[in-house]
Amino acid sequence: MRGFLLFIGYSSYIGSVGDGLLGMYALWVLISNNLALLSLSLNDFLAQYVEFIYWVKQVAFYVMPQGFANWLFGIPAAIYFPVRILMSLVIGWWAVKKAKQLKVERY
Repeated sequence: MRGFLLFIGYSSYIGSVGDGLLGMYALWVLISNNLALLSLSLNDFLAQYVEFIYWVKQVAFYVMPQGFANWLFGIPAAIYFPVRILMSLVIGWWAVKKAKQLKVERY
């Protein structure tokens, strides 16, 4: 269980870095267009600007209810990425904290 929690924790931290880079790119796209694309959805951002990871949408539709996935990909990218980064950091912190507690309790 400890190994699984460490995997979740560090994966969340690493994923936050990737999300941060994508979020900064989305912000750059918005600023370079004079914020005209402020409502640029996550779906449109992935489809138009980072096509190489657009496959993530298909995975989301496979693992999530269709209504939730549609809602998620309709969120503006400028809102999605900061929230996702914060959630990933909280989940990573929690998982690493729990893994450390398991290590202490075991000895």
